[in-house]
Amino acid sequence: MALVLLVLSVALWRGSQEGARLAAHQADAASNPAQANAAVYRDQLAELDREFVMGNLNYEELKAARDELSQRLLDDVGVVPESSKAQTTPATPVVWHKPWLAIGLLVFLVPVLSMLMYSVLGQPAALDPMALKQGVNASDEVTPEKLTEMATALTRRLQDEPNSMEGWVMLGRVQRARGRFEESAEALGKALRLSRDDNLSIERAEVLAQNKGGSFAGEPWAIIQRVLSADPHHLNALFLAGSASYAEMNFRSALRFWERAREVVPADSPDAPELDRAIAEARDKLGLPAIPPSASSKATTVASSISGRVTLVKELQGLVAPTDTVFVYATPVSGSRMPVAIVRTTADKLPLDFVLDDSTAMNPSAKLSSMSEVTVRVRISKSGQAMAQAGDFGVSLSPVKLGSKGLNLMVRDTLQTTP
Repeated sequence: MALVLLVLSVALWRGSQEGARLAAHQADAASNPAQANAAVYRDQLAELDREFVMGNLNYEELKAARDELSQRLLDDVGVVPESSKAQTTPATPVVWHKPWLAIGLLVFLVPVLSMLMYSVLGQPAALDPMALKQGVNASDEVTPEKLTEMATALTRRLQDEPNSMEGWVMLGRVQRARGRFEESAEALGKALRLSRDDNLSIERAEVLAQNKGGSFAGEPWAIIQRVLSADPHHLNALFLAGSASYAEMNFRSALRFWERAREVVPADSPDAPELDRAIAEARDKLGLPAIPPSASSKATTVASSISGRVTLVKELQGLVAPTDTVFVYATPVSGSRMPVAIVRTTADKLPLDFVLDDSTAMNPSAKLSSMSEVTVRVRISKSGQAMAQAGDFGVSLSPVKLGSKGLNLMVRDTLQTTP
């Protein structure tokens, strides 16, 4: 309101000044019509001269136009009756001779009239924070009747728009809020047929479990496992897998899923405190010592890593070039020899302090954190090939438990196992 009043006041002040100047000019013209007519006459003569110079008029036409203009001027400056003067005198505009008085009235009347008008047409109760809070809470209250109306309206809409994925999702959530879990799962299933979404699949798995009284056996677990197979760090799947395991009294499995989730949840995430509490409860059920919430993420990361140092004996230093490739990697103790974590560098970096963890994984679906123990290997290759070649130097150590640190891997000869 203050800004509007400022703009209006400036406009009123300027308008008063412009009006005063315009009134003065009109007064001059009314008091001395001869001078006014002479000015018009000079302008018209100048216009005729321009037309002649541009070739639009010849000399005879210019002379005739000048004579006619002179005659009109003589007629205009003749004696004019008083009645004619009264009729032709231009009206004087309304001018505020005291603009400050007008501005004062404006500043006073606008706020007063605005408040009076608001008291009649507005909602003064909205100025009361308590009344506003009560009004919002009352209007936002979701009753069973409202949920039923929403479900009915969505069902009718989806009859006309059966390919609306968002409509099916909304219907599924409304039916879930009503406790109609079977209808909710059906609606979410139709949404998934229109658009595959892992988060929506996890939501449907939870609804299916609710429909079975909290049991995840069968399709709910199958959905969770399918999502985790495609993305081992899918947060919603890890959360639900932990909750399902906990409900089945499988606290070790619940702890494993929740600790994997804690690895990727930022410390400032709103999910972090609740996840820390869940991990603490699972550890308590297993009789494990509690971990401070602030340290749980760090502890989980350390427990899922292996660190140590790689050195080269003096006898081999002359046989290894600075540009030779050095591989430090971990493989499963038995079965596949495919690395689950690997670090690559060159021999000029030796001795090398290394850390193997999930950030060094070759395959997102097979990470170091999924192992309980591994074989740690070092290979120095002149060819730089991933496959071992004749003449490569190296060493291996097995088994190594996750969380091990301070390993000392000294390369003494061609590939062999450290005792």
